[in-house]
Order: sequence, then C-alpha cells, then structure tokens
Amino acid sequence: MNKTLLALSASVAVALGSCQSKDADKTASAPTASAATAPVIAPEISEPPVIWNVPEAFDTSKDGFGLEQFPGTELSFIYEPIISHADPAEGGDGKYESVMHGTYNHHQQFALIDDYVVVFWTNHVRDENGPGQRILARLGKFNEDGSQIDWGRPEDIVEVAQPVQAARLRPAADTDSVITGIFMDDIVTQVGDQILVKCRFMLCDGWTNNMKYHGSPPNTAPVPDEFYSQPRIPEKNYRYDIYWYLGSFVRTWTVKDGKLVASSEPYIYDHLPPKELQVTPTILKTMGPINELYANAKFLKDAPESFHAILRGEPKVFNRSPKYAPGTNKLAADGKNGLAHYTEFIRPDGKYVVMRDNLVDPTNYYASIKNNADECYPPAVRTNFFGAAMPVSGELPDGTVWFVGSDTKRENAYITWSKDGIHFDKTKLLIHLKFKGVPGLNAPTGGGAQYFQALTRGNYIWIVFSVSKQNIGLLKVPFSSFD
Repeated sequence: MNKTLLALSASVAVALGSCQSKDADKTASAPTASAATAPVIAPEISEPPVIWNVPEAFDTSKDGFGLEQFPGTELSFIYEPIISHADPAEGGDGKYESVMHGTYNHHQQFALIDDYVVVFWTNHVRDENGPGQRILARLGKFNEDGSQIDWGRPEDIVEVAQPVQAARLRPAADTDSVITGIFMDDIVTQVGDQILVKCRFMLCDGWTNNMKYHGSPPNTAPVPDEFYSQPRIPEKNYRYDIYWYLGSFVRTWTVKDGKLVASSEPYIYDHLPPKELQVTPTILKTMGPINELYANAKFLKDAPESFHAILRGEPKVFNRSPKYAPGTNKLAADGKNGLAHYTEFIRPDGKYVVMRDNLVDPTNYYASIKNNADECYPPAVRTNFFGAAMPVSGELPDGTVWFVGSDTKRENAYITWSKDGIHFDKTKLLIHLKFKGVPGLNAPTGGGAQYFQALTRGNYIWIVFSVSKQNIGLLKVPFSSFD
C-alpha cells in the first residue's frame, strides 16, 4: 500500500506578511526581521514564470468554459448544514443548535494521522467571519489503496474551537460601541499524532477603501478616519473588510479509538481580547463578554513541559504558505497591489512558483518565482491564466505540475497541467457546479466549488472545497486521468 501523504494545497485565505512560518504569523509572537535576519528576496521578474496554452474552445461565457470534461472524477459532500436561528434577533440564545447548524462554511484545511484524514473548516450562522464563527472538523478513514474515505456519521462532527462570543448575524454597518463580533480563524499543523489547532481571535469592524487595512497582516493600531467607514459603501470603494487581531490560542487534538478527541485544554499565547479597542483616532469601542472557556484559560507559559515539547517538535504542515518580506505580500509588479489568495508548487527544476489572485484585477492570476524554499518572493507578474479566487496546485509523482483555477462566479473550474511546470499545454473542465445557497454577508446565494485545498493518497488527488460557502464538497481525481 502506498502510504505517502503529500499536502499540495494553498492555505486559508490569509497570505503571509513576512518571510517566516505561517504558524508564527497566526500567533502574537511573530518574529520581526532585523538587519541581522534580513530576508533574502528572489530577483524581481518582468515576465511571468508560467505560460498557459489557452484551449481553442475556451469560452468564459459558456457553462463549463466550453471545455471537455476531465475524466474519472467523483464528487461527494461531507457537510450539508441546517439553517441556524442562533441569533437572539431570530429567537435564539446565541448558541448553535448542533454541529449541523450554520450555513456559512468555508476556509477548509486537512490534517492526516495514519489512515485517518481530518477536514477542518470555519462555520457561522450565515455570514463570513461573523460573530461567534467557530471551527468544525470531520474525521474520515481511508481504505487500503486510498481510493475511498469512510466519513462515519454526520453527528460525529466535532466542534474543535468553540465560539469566542455569542453566535449572531454579522451587521452590515459596524455602528455599535460594544464589540460583539469576535470570530476565529485557524491554522492546522501536526507533530507526531498530535494535531495543533492554532486559532486567532479576530474581528471585522468597518470597511476601508485602502488595501493596506484589509486582510493580512490584520490591524492592531487605529485605522485613520479617512480610510474607515462603518457601513459598506461600494460606490465609494469602501468595500474591503477591516480585520483586527485580538489574540490567539492553541489546543491539541488526536485520533483515539476511531474518534477525534481533544488531547489538551486551550492555552492563550500571550493575551486575551483587550477591554477596549481604539478603532480609529476618534472611535473607541469596549469589549463585550467572551466565552468563559477562553476567559478562564491558562496562558501558554503555564502549560506543562509535555505540551511545550509538542510545540517544539518538527511539524508536518499540510498547507504550503508562500514567504514574503514584511509588507510585500500584496505587491504586484504592475502596481495593482491587491494580491490575496494563493497556491504554491515546485517545478521539476526545483524552483518554487506562487500563483495569486488579485482583488483589484480579478480577471487573471498573477505569479512569482524563487530559487528555493528559503527565499522570499518578489512582486508577482500578471499571467495569461484566466481566473479569480483561491486556486490550488500540486505535483504528481512523475513531476507533472497541475493547477486548478476558477471564474469570478465560482461556477466553473478548469484543470491544466504541465510536464515542466512552465508550459501548461493541457486543459480540461474539472467541475461545473451551480448552487443556490442561503444568503449571507460575503456569502452570496449563487456559486459553486471554490477555495480549493488538496492532498494525495495512493494514486488519487483529493480536493476539498466549499460550495457557495455553504456545503463542504470533495472531489476525487485519479492520477490516471492525466495520461
């Protein structure tokens, strides 16, 4: 049996802001580059490091892009949620009814222990990064040749990170003077049989017209008033969420007797959400109550030595993260500095390539190249690869590089592949899927497969994705279909 497990995918939708590990970026203890540790940046490029041979039949106006279907794929769903009315405004008590409730589901990740695979994702009542967003996980078990996964019962899905504050709908305008909107995101790593779920306490408050205050790194200092708006005003370009970092914690999980179980309590890295937050120089907000699980949690410095030994262990990171020098992760060579989601692959010649979408040019992917894992990427160059949103890529055992991109409607995804990782000369339709979901903030009713993550097992690529940010889907792709 082929026991090789290789993570191939991009990570959650937050790019790194410095040439350091993603785990450091997701905690409060991120190192700062100094003269002695200045990052080595790869040479700047003027031409894209990848070239797509656009199929003659390719037509973005057609369902399925007018492409021939990639053969042999199998589609399934591992999470199909129930509408939640946890919000007190809808008669709820601020608590989720069950692990099956909450129609916003996104930011999926993998972890692997022997024959088990764990899929993690963010879950909310209805909105993206809304109050009380939590982390769910489902455990599956591979069969011997890696061709099937037994996911057990839906009711065995686990809440691996409880909400920080009460579950509520996310307001369209952040006018409240009391903060009740804390959500969490996570990064999953593994040391031995211990899965480390590292979560950030995050807040979306206000909307900005300046990419500097959107995304990564999240804000910890006041945003200038001229770049802050309480309501979203797209016509004035106040359309980007303003993210705030409020602290972080870590907890370990493992598989025991065929179940996913907590193997530690949560430990706070260095601080809890503050009592007050200076949002802008003229707006001060106070903190609402937070979950007692976190309010009463021990700090990491007080964790036992056995826990620290796990943190010091060599991690298996299941989501590749591109490295950037501080403040450069959004930069494009053409000055359209809105780079966001990403995927990274290694060419047969050993060079690393990152592919990015661009929020201010959402028509084509951008790419950058570096010589080795230790270098930081230079600004990316616009390619002729069509697409937007989170792509995914990876390598087959023979070195072939594959790449999956999708359209802005997120209803169509194509797969293209290359023997040298430079010239992508074969392309087919991977999936065409239309889904009408429950509407929410940053979670429109339409769309299909999006925000792909992938790994290999045996002779198959397994691609997990959200469907219109509601269901969690899974696509099995056989190696043999690339012949």
